[in-house]
Amino acid sequence: MSEFQAYLQQALKKVEITKESKDDRIEDYDIFAEIAEMIIEARNEQGITQGQLAELTGVSQANISKFETGNSKPNILTLKKIADGLNKRLVIAFANGEEEE
Repeated sequence: MSEFQAYLQQALKKVEITKESKDDRIEDYDIFAEIAEMIIEARNEQGITQGQLAELTGVSQANISKFETGNSKPNILTLKKIADGLNKRLVIAFANGEEEE
C-alpha cells in the first residue's frame, strides 16, 4: 500500500456520514394536497358543485373530483382553466421554505 493510500484510508476513517435530520431541511409538503384544498375552498365559497365547476371550466366533473381527492394531478393549463372558472387568477410563486403561510 502506498503512503497516499494509507493516508487516505486513515483520513476516511475520520469522516462521519450522518443522515440529515428533518429539522435541517425544508419540510416536505404535498403541493397537490394544497392545490386540492384551494380548489375545494374556492368552490365551496362560491357555493358551486363539482359539476357546475366542470361546466364553467370545460374540465370534466370526474377530473375535478380526482384533483380534489388527490387521485390525479392537474397540470398548469388545467389549473388555469379551474382558476378562470372560479373567477380567480392563478398565481405561481417560489417562496422561501422557512416562511409559513
